[in-house]
Amino acid sequence: MVESKRTDRQDGREELRALLRRHGLRYSRPREAIMEIFRDGSSHISAESLHCSLKERGEDVSLSTVYLNLNVLRDAGLVQEFRGVGGESLYDHNVSPHYHLICRETGRVVDVPAIEIEGVPLGRFLKERIEQETGWTIDEPRFDLRGVSPQAASRDDD
Repeated sequence: MVESKRTDRQDGREELRALLRRHGLRYSRPREAIMEIFRDGSSHISAESLHCSLKERGEDVSLSTVYLNLNVLRDAGLVQEFRGVGGESLYDHNVSPHYHLICRETGRVVDVPAIEIEGVPLGRFLKERIEQETGWTIDEPRFDLRGVSPQAASRDDD
């Protein structure tokens, strides 16, 4: 059993190294530890919360190293950054086209799949349409949908 866990960890480390290489990055222990947190199910997490999770796992990583690596991972397209209800940066390892529903009452974040228009994801559709109509070059449209979740709304009714 111990041998199996060791092999799984080695396989995971090799997969991560290959992923980093494909995105033009070199392997580092802090990057591995950060990606492990995401792989283990953490998503929509702030740098500070990620730092606390790393400390709980016994990782000796400074908060500035966490920020630096999150920025590198974001720029390489391995994580996505968006703003939470209070304006804080949150990070998501789901980089497929999707949007975030953000409850302004609770701060809860929910992923929703990208809506398509004429078979094209909404963001790309708007980018192409706006570029065509204005001549501008749009980097990438980002959308966060803010409102009140049904759970928060039902609490207000009580």
